[in-house]
Amino acid sequence: MYNDMKKIFSLVLAVAMLSVFQLSAQIDRSKAPAPGPAPLVEFGNFEKFTLNNGLRVILVEDHERPVVSFGLTFIVDPFVEGDKAGASSFFGDLWGRGTVNRTADEINNEVDFLGASFRTGSRYIGFTTLTKYADKMMEIMSDVLYNPTFPEEELDKIKDQAIGGLQMSRTSPSAIMSNIVTATVYPEGHAYSDIMTEATVEAITTDDCRQYYDTYIIPNSAILVITGDMTLKKAKSLCKKYFNKWEKGEVVVYEDPAVNRPEGIEVVFSPKDGAVQSTVEMMAPISLPPYSDDKMALSIANAIYGGGGFDAKLFKNLRETHGYTYGVYSSVNSDEISGSFYASGDVNRDATDSSFVQMRYELQNMMDGDYTEEDLKKFKTMYAGSFSRSLESSDQIANYAYMIERYNLPEDYYATYLQRLDALTLDDIRKVVAKYFDPDNMYWFCVGDPSVLPALAKYDSDGVVVELDFEGKPIEHKAISADVTVESVLDKYVDAIGGRALVEGIKDMTEEVEMSMMGMSISTVTMRIPDMKCFSMVQSMGGSPVSRILLRDGKITVSAGGMEQEITDPAQVEAMSDVYPVAEILGPEEGYVFTLEGIETVDGRDAYKVKADKGGISSYNYYDVESGLKVKSVAMSEGQAQEVVFDDYRKTDYGILYPMVQKVNIPQVGVVEAKVIKVEINSGITPDQL
Repeated sequence: MYNDMKKIFSLVLAVAMLSVFQLSAQIDRSKAPAPGPAPLVEFGNFEKFTLNNGLRVILVEDHERPVVSFGLTFIVDPFVEGDKAGASSFFGDLWGRGTVNRTADEINNEVDFLGASFRTGSRYIGFTTLTKYADKMMEIMSDVLYNPTFPEEELDKIKDQAIGGLQMSRTSPSAIMSNIVTATVYPEGHAYSDIMTEATVEAITTDDCRQYYDTYIIPNSAILVITGDMTLKKAKSLCKKYFNKWEKGEVVVYEDPAVNRPEGIEVVFSPKDGAVQSTVEMMAPISLPPYSDDKMALSIANAIYGGGGFDAKLFKNLRETHGYTYGVYSSVNSDEISGSFYASGDVNRDATDSSFVQMRYELQNMMDGDYTEEDLKKFKTMYAGSFSRSLESSDQIANYAYMIERYNLPEDYYATYLQRLDALTLDDIRKVVAKYFDPDNMYWFCVGDPSVLPALAKYDSDGVVVELDFEGKPIEHKAISADVTVESVLDKYVDAIGGRALVEGIKDMTEEVEMSMMGMSISTVTMRIPDMKCFSMVQSMGGSPVSRILLRDGKITVSAGGMEQEITDPAQVEAMSDVYPVAEILGPEEGYVFTLEGIETVDGRDAYKVKADKGGISSYNYYDVESGLKVKSVAMSEGQAQEVVFDDYRKTDYGILYPMVQKVNIPQVGVVEAKVIKVEINSGITPDQL
């Protein structure tokens, strides 16, 4: 049967490509032939049946290989998780980690022994296996489906992983962008208003997972898709054997409040100190249910604007013409509750406001009809080719069959896809552009260095920029007392750690720090002789040195992997020559300029934010308002901001207070806790000991 289906594919695709691509089959190749009518696509047969408990089953046969997949998807109306945001996701991870009959390891071992794959999600459970093991895998899946235990120890592992990911995302522009968009667009009580934080993660319990299971894992809200080497008779037999006892449940439906729509240009900003790039997004929520009649035309309009890659207006403008970015794109997302239209990218910091202006300019060009029949033809051809290629995959055919069932689409919805695509006109594009694109009422979201904020504020319709932190919470700018200056903040810090006399008395300093990162133990020994501008940093793994940075006699050398390199770039030499352990006592004569920029919250406490400039390189330090101690530092390293939080100040033998715990947020790794093992001051080290 499937071989016959593939022959149908081949014939239909040939006709489709001839029609849509307008291939020349004429002897006179100087003229393209007139396109024929787009074909009605026969994309293969699939079977459907429904069990007495309401479980809908779709079978797409493919007997090319002895492999079959069973995927059970649950249709769950989105809902608010609030102070337990993340609970449904955790349920999906926890679901397959133990039953009354099997531990997590036993499940994994059985699946691996069969050479199969098995996974669960908040709205999915399924497997892929050799056909001969389908019955055994159905037995395992039904055990997980009916008898989950939600082990506490497994949930603890999931929560620990989630907290590690959240700590890493604190400095991730894309994660911050997602949070500030969510906080801005979706009001409290909306299904999409949840933002997962460390607090919500800690609040989640196994009871929450059990409640989700009891409420939403029911057969009459599920669709089972079977794809591969399986007959209808065998599929019905397996489904009756394993699913007939599954009882119906009540389908829960929720109501959502209206989303917040922009009135004019509304700028929303989240600071990322020291960022050399800004992550920008011009966005508006739209009403576009899945498979809206407008969706196809709107997809073409979006492709012309920014979704069509190298050929789109945004890419040509911001990358090719202005060089603001490596890439900028737009997207139209449909959704039953709230769709969205947005354009986004990472742009040069100095071009942040200009990038928004050009994004808006090209959107206005779309409103003004700045596109041609050739543009329409190009992207219709692209979409036709993509759709036609998708018909070669039985998995994609199964997905189409699922969509027809899930959204109650006409049975010929995909069969007529090429006909509807071919029928699109420029007038259709104009109508959806006028309906969905509105350059005068958009959110302008930005995650970047605070220095870009004044330029952005000029474009906000009411002149008030909304500032949110990395979790989407409003940033409160507290007034600084008139008697507080940058000098008083720095003096208070110096006094808090022991006083100026002690600090100025530091002749040399040795610090040893240990941390565990990605399963490896790393030791770092740093030695400084400030007056002689000498410095060394040696990193070791397992007791063996792996790298060294050495500043001596005005030269900087870096050694790693058996190779040594001398740093000659003046900017790098300047940055790496900063050897003084307490730079707060230095001033312009040593090249330092300090600026008090405000009060911000660090781990729930108010802290003065001070910008330090030296040799054109900026960093930011935060000093606790009450204690005066430095609690956080943000500096740039290889184009990325590196954040360090200081904690557990203790008095050294020398008498100075020193932070014995330093939590370093490393890009792509997350928060790594470094513990100071040793601090020795004025031990008499000499340059030749470095």
